[in-house]
Amino acid sequence: MGCRISFLKTLLIILNVLLSLIGVTLIALSVYELNSSSSGTFEHIAIVVQIFVGSFVVLSSFLGCFAAGRVSLGLIWSFVTCMLLLISLQIYIIAAAHSTDYVQRARTDFLALWTDQQKNIERIADLEQKYSCCGQKGPQDYILQGGAYPTSCYQNQERAYSQLFSGGCVEAVELHATNNVDNGLIIKWLLFVVESCALISSTHLGITVRNKLRRERF
Repeated sequence: MGCRISFLKTLLIILNVLLSLIGVTLIALSVYELNSSSSGTFEHIAIVVQIFVGSFVVLSSFLGCFAAGRVSLGLIWSFVTCMLLLISLQIYIIAAAHSTDYVQRARTDFLALWTDQQKNIERIADLEQKYSCCGQKGPQDYILQGGAYPTSCYQNQERAYSQLFSGGCVEAVELHATNNVDNGLIIKWLLFVVESCALISSTHLGITVRNKLRRERF
């Protein structure tokens, strides 16, 4: 019984360390993306949710490590409850990720910015520099509008034709969204697997400790 409890404690601590690392990674990636997203857009809302989930994962992992170290039934069952909540939320997020066309959302958000260029000139410029793109479909969009290429269409904002970005921003944001979806799904599924393992281990540890305490009473 003692060896089983020690094994489960060690396993639970290892799983919670993994959870904390994944949670911190999710928060770091989300904060990086948050700085380049427009407030109120679908992308912005999704990133805020990811930060919340990552924070909850990190806090839960601390609780799990503390529960395993103290071998406290109250803490163990509290951690089990947190894992159930996280897994339920993770299932919803994964289902939403598979059913939502993030690429189309990204395209729609950019086209909304492009519709009112004067109002969103700074935001468009930021996107052009971030994704190394120019205009909606290419640099020719500015020429067709009777204007000149903005400095944001040049690498390092240096007005040299050799530094001009040739690709359009619609294609660039779609490619960025595609990469984000792929990376996001990997992290989401990895988090779900580790959370499930932590749930099973903590439940098993809680049952084992409870049975041990019952035997000691008699």
